[in-house]
Amino acid sequence: MSFGIDHPLIAVQDLAASAEQARRLGFRVQTRHRHPWGTDNHLLFFPRNFIELIGIGRPDRLDYRDDNGFAFGRQIAERLALGEGIAMVALESEEMARDHQALVARGAEPPAPIVFRRLAHLPDGRDEEVGVALTIVHRPEAPLLTQFLCQQLRPELFRTAPTREPHPNTAQEITSLWYVSAEPAREIDLLRRVHGELAVRRCEGGYCIETEKGNAYLMTPAAIVERFPLLRGLAPGPTRGVALSLACASLAKAQAHWADHGIAWQSISPEICDIAPRVLGGTLLRFEEHEVA
Repeated sequence: MSFGIDHPLIAVQDLAASAEQARRLGFRVQTRHRHPWGTDNHLLFFPRNFIELIGIGRPDRLDYRDDNGFAFGRQIAERLALGEGIAMVALESEEMARDHQALVARGAEPPAPIVFRRLAHLPDGRDEEVGVALTIVHRPEAPLLTQFLCQQLRPELFRTAPTREPHPNTAQEITSLWYVSAEPAREIDLLRRVHGELAVRRCEGGYCIETEKGNAYLMTPAAIVERFPLLRGLAPGPTRGVALSLACASLAKAQAHWADHGIAWQSISPEICDIAPRVLGGTLLRFEEHEVA
């Protein structure tokens, strides 16, 4: 069993400005929330996964450490010191005790799960306490490959029905997450220990990790640039997430929205176009028109 992509965390310098930019891109942006470790976020929900925009809200809290000694806020700050972009990736867990044991069996050496709680501001105006169980797999030598299992203890508050409040850009799901690595063969071991040997296969330019909710790719700079021309000049290191592929229902509707809001895009084919990393959080967004089951 591999763990599906639940949500990438895109670290941004100015959370309010990034939220407004996400709206211009055609995303419906959830209200701002606060973490105990000094970060704030906005969520961009899809029916099966979501994007988290995360920024520094209270710098004095960045050295808050969980029961295992991990400073979540400091990880975001260190990502921002290198520039905006994907800081870590949450993987879906529906049963943390079982999934934690799977990580142990694969040799990932995970710390004990932790639980944190916060207030969620719901669209109807109510505030509800939500709990999240996390198991963080972090390696200091590859900090931007950090993965963590995430079990929402109130999952009904973190999903919206496919027909409810669709995004104006018609985005429906994260289908792929793309990492660049100067040495994929060296870095793949961590992802293999998280997702399992059977989930990992070689592909041209690196590796593909097949998950229950989209695929992750770990590829050389040359392979990434060949696939994403807007990433030309990409620095080879450190190993990090650089792009997300999103399924959308209508590329024409997305492009009409972008045209109305001054957003530039690059057409790759009649069904695919790219938004440059400078537009939102240092992360290239690829929109691909196709149906989502």
